[in-house]
Amino acid sequence: MTLEYYLAYFSIVFIATVTPGPSMLLAIDHGASHGIRQTFYSCAGNIVGNLMIAFISLAGLRAVLIASGALFTAIKWLGALYLIYIGVRIFFGPAGQNIHVEKANKRSKARTSKGLIIDGFIVAIANPKGLLFFTALFPQFVNTRNSSLLDFFILFATLGFIAFAGFMLYASFGSRINRLFRAPSFKKIYDRVTGTIFAGTGLAIAFSKD
Repeated sequence: MTLEYYLAYFSIVFIATVTPGPSMLLAIDHGASHGIRQTFYSCAGNIVGNLMIAFISLAGLRAVLIASGALFTAIKWLGALYLIYIGVRIFFGPAGQNIHVEKANKRSKARTSKGLIIDGFIVAIANPKGLLFFTALFPQFVNTRNSSLLDFFILFATLGFIAFAGFMLYASFGSRINRLFRAPSFKKIYDRVTGTIFAGTGLAIAFSKD
């Protein structure tokens, strides 16, 4: 892979990754509700999900999933339902109270690291359009027959690095609005808006024709 091709690949993945979407919305919510340290768990799950989708696309397994219409539909609906579940969970989360910031995140402390990892992973794989994106992307930069292991490592390492940086950047923004949760009215509005967006995204995926 030449430097020119790598820079083009980096630019495309960077733009696609940092563009606001379900993953980045989750990063903001977890950064605000759980703090930066705990958000590393959801970030790890999200990276694994992205890398798995990339591998499926590169291995040509997308065609197998689409050929098995029932399996592809089941995966799409499960992902969509999980997004809706996250939305409902946030929407009906406990209202903020005028207490210390550490106590204002009671919802976050009830969440285990495993739960955060699952959130990040499923949100990453929930959108079937990710398969379409990676399937269209990789053939432009790598030939599965002629490329070396180093080429594959560079592609996946770059994807993982950008996914990590983008997720934690949004999480950092979320952590900055954490102090605003002291105001019950702000937290209520935040939960309603964020929950609605998650649920709406899930519904859009569920009824999409892709």
